[in-house]
Formats: sequence, structure tokens, C-alpha cells
Amino acid sequence: MESRDWLAIVSLGFFLVLVGVIWIITPDLWNEVIDFFKSFHLANVTEHIILPAPAHTHPVVYTAASQFCLTFGIFHIVILALRFVLGESLDRKSGTLSGIVFWLGSGLFLTMLAAGEIRWFDFLAGLVACIGLMIIVSSLVKLLFR
Repeated sequence: MESRDWLAIVSLGFFLVLVGVIWIITPDLWNEVIDFFKSFHLANVTEHIILPAPAHTHPVVYTAASQFCLTFGIFHIVILALRFVLGESLDRKSGTLSGIVFWLGSGLFLTMLAAGEIRWFDFLAGLVACIGLMIIVSSLVKLLFR
């Protein structure tokens, strides 16, 4: 049985601090987030598929979320290095590596969304791809290094 995961607790603390810092440094984020959620309506993905989507772009919200994801992803690189230094289990290392993939990938797609390079449903497809890649990376690390 593995011991308590202290680095996960550190990661939770960093998560909370980062949310607070992003909230403080982003002007009027509260109202921007409210506007984001109020703008949702049903939109056609295809002729027969309808899903909720924002009616217009929200670059302030997307940028704040992107900054969060990229910073948290970079922080996870530090956590992964610490996991190696501390000789932690392969499961914890692979979990952290897959987290890096997810957070940095999500940050990339949010950056593209904020810049207007992709649309909402493209962003959602990117998130699905990030989740799939996260699963693949975790599984391959466990398969190759057990």
C-alpha cells in the first residue's frame, strides 16, 4: 500500500492559490464569467446534433482559463521531477505525466479559442482529444515501464 501522496496535497494547494491569483489579476473576471454562462444557447453541431454553446466569444474568460491551464501544466512538470527525485511509484509518475498532457493541451486549445483561431465546438473536440491522449500516455507509460 502506498503512503499518503503529499505532492498531490501540494498540487491541490497550488491549484487553489492559482485560481485566486488568476481571479485577482484578471479585471472584471466575475462579470465576464457570468456573461459567459448567460450567453449559452442551443447550437447545431451538425444537422441532427444540437449542443449548448456560448452565443459569442469570451476572450477574457478563455484567456484566464488558458493562463490557469498552462501554469498548472508547468507546475505538474515540477511535480513530476519531484516524483522522480523522491522515487515515487510508476502509477503516480504516469498520473502526473498524463496530467501534464491534459493541462498543457487544454491550455493550447483555450489559447487558440481566445485568439479566435478555433470555434467553441473545435475547442470541445480538442478537449476530447486531450482526454484521449492523457489516457494513452498514462497507459503506455505503465505498459512500457512495469
